[in-house]
Amino acid sequence: MTAAALPGNILVLPRTATRSRKKAPAKSATAARSGARRAGKTEVRAVRTSKILRDLLEKNPDKSFTVQKIVDSIGGSSSFGTSLLVSSIPEVLPIPIPGIFAIVVIPTGIISAQMIAGNKQLKLPKFILKRTIHRKALATAIHAILPFLEKTEKYVKPRWQWAVHPASRRFIGAFILLLAAAMALPVPWTNMPLAISIFIIALGLIEKDGMMITLGILIGLASLAFLGGIIWGALSLFSML
Repeated sequence: MTAAALPGNILVLPRTATRSRKKAPAKSATAARSGARRAGKTEVRAVRTSKILRDLLEKNPDKSFTVQKIVDSIGGSSSFGTSLLVSSIPEVLPIPIPGIFAIVVIPTGIISAQMIAGNKQLKLPKFILKRTIHRKALATAIHAILPFLEKTEKYVKPRWQWAVHPASRRFIGAFILLLAAAMALPVPWTNMPLAISIFIIALGLIEKDGMMITLGILIGLASLAFLGGIIWGALSLFSML
């Protein structure tokens, strides 16, 4: 259809043209919304834990680290998973660090207790935050764990979301508290597998990977069974004497 001229030089457009012009803004709005969705899907991923650990050493050239500085460097008061992971490293390897009980077992127990309570902000006692760790010992631990961590990070991803539900996190906190209590027992050869379990669970919490969390729990159950077997064997031996 062509435009019709009316008296007074008024131009009347065909209805089809008018409709097409009215639909144009709607299409542009739809395109804008879809573009926003695509932008949301391609937003920058959270910094990997391996990079956080590297930055901890590179950005802090001091000869020693306080627990407070480590917590601040790895994400502050909201970093439950990262704090658990870092605190477990000395026992995973293991690395001889003075005062390891106050650096590993006590913080792990406190963090897990706060997970049970449903806290969203991590709070550690001042006497723990003031504890110092020599740079050489911390650097040795981090450099030793980085190759394994970087390889593992290639496979972890958000899945099995039920495992990171708030109710599930309380159960996970209770299980980690049990593991921390087991680590406090003076039983040889048991702290490493218990710490490995905590490390894997913590990595799953960081990456929201329910499969990794489940794997860590299974390793923890096997470690507790191993610990129970040693204790049972020792008690049976003493009863025979």
